[in-house]
Amino acid sequence: MRSFCLIRSSSVQMTEITPNIPGAESLISWFGRWPSFHDAEIITLCIDRERKPSSIRIRAFTLSDRTDSDGRFIRERDALVVFEFTGITLLRIEGEDADTQNVISSLLIEPTTEGYRLILGPSYGMAGEIIVKDLKVRLEPSSRL
Repeated sequence: MRSFCLIRSSSVQMTEITPNIPGAESLISWFGRWPSFHDAEIITLCIDRERKPSSIRIRAFTLSDRTDSDGRFIRERDALVVFEFTGITLLRIEGEDADTQNVISSLLIEPTTEGYRLILGPSYGMAGEIIVKDLKVRLEPSSRL
């Protein structure tokens, strides 16, 4: 299974590339490639109009090809990925039991004429989209997991 961020071009065709946002290199360095965010968990979503920037913290990981004693794939390269953004022009979040767990099926980043669209694919809990003017990403120290 290959991991990547899908960037949708104006022709609606999916392309396998790393998003052109500040901090993307740090994720590639840690994970070995851009993570897929499949089964990643949204830990916090903070909309802050006073202190800026707003942020979404997502616990992401890679899976090895090894399994544990229960037959589950072993997680590797566990990290908190923080997307920071300003200039929210659209926020559409939905889901059930959002204060319990928020697992996403994917994270899609689309460049727009005014910035970026983040699409959080539904799995369980929170999902939706956020359109922003500015976007950057960073890893948060692993001691906070």
